[in-house]
Order: sequence, then structure tokens, then C-alpha cells
Amino acid sequence: MEGYNTSIEYRGVKLMVQTQDKGPDFNYVESLVYLAGRVIATKKRSYTHHLHQPNLSAIIRQNLEDLHTEVIDEIVEGKYDNLIS
Repeated sequence: MEGYNTSIEYRGVKLMVQTQDKGPDFNYVESLVYLAGRVIATKKRSYTHHLHQPNLSAIIRQNLEDLHTEVIDEIVEGKYDNLIS
């Protein structure tokens, strides 16, 4: 499985964002936000409607990058503040 891991310091706490492709049996990419080893948020993006496209691997890679960046941006924008305090 492909994926990204980013550690981010936000409001005095260390968060880990892990984004990965769940594979051909599931057809989605998923981001998990960890605080002290515990998952505090998840976000998924399906690519089922792209399964028969010849550039599927590029589509999956772009979905991974986009979702990972989106979740990090949401952290910085305060979307998960209620889960951090």
C-alpha cells in the first residue's frame, strides 16, 4: 500500500497524519489523525468511479496527495480543535 505520514506540531501537541490507499478490495484512500497513538479523526475518499481508467495508479496517487494535504490544512484551520483539547 502506498501512503504518506506527516508529523505536525499544533497548539502544543504533536499530531500524526497517515494517509494510505486501502487497496483494490476497498477502492478508497483514507487519512487517520493520531494524537498520542490514538486515532482522533478519519477521512476517506473513494475512487470507485475511476476503477476502469487506464491511469488508475496516477489517480490514486493524486487522491493520496490531495487528501493528505486537505487533512493537514483542516488541522491548521482548527477543524479538529475540539478533539485535541
